[in-house]
Amino acid sequence: MSDANVQIVRRVYDALADPGEDATALWDPDVEFDVSRDIWGAVMGGGHYRGVEGVRAWMLDLYAAWEQMDIDLEELIEAGDDVVAVIRVAGRGRVSGIEMEYRPAGVWTIRDGRIVRVVWFVDRDEALEAAGIAG
Repeated sequence: MSDANVQIVRRVYDALADPGEDATALWDPDVEFDVSRDIWGAVMGGGHYRGVEGVRAWMLDLYAAWEQMDIDLEELIEAGDDVVAVIRVAGRGRVSGIEMEYRPAGVWTIRDGRIVRVVWFVDRDEALEAAGIAG
């Protein structure tokens, strides 16, 4: 099952890279999206989002803060029924003009072929620990 879960997370990132792709069907309607352990939770003024609309609102707020932002999937790691995704985020702030690069990691929980929970962490090691595997 975990390889299928890895492919589900990969499809989400493929959809981010291709505006014509819609990954909405991959998300459980009541998905929990938690950025409270990641710096973006504090910076963007939020921590927990629920439902597909909550995830969409988080992404719109995030992209609105940046003049330019790129999100690249660097690594997917099987962790039992979970998947750890390590990404590279690079961008330039819309107001400040400051450029940044950052590598957070998320623990994705998938049940019955749908994403039910994503918890973001500051880095790969924290996410691997939360997923119960050594870094």
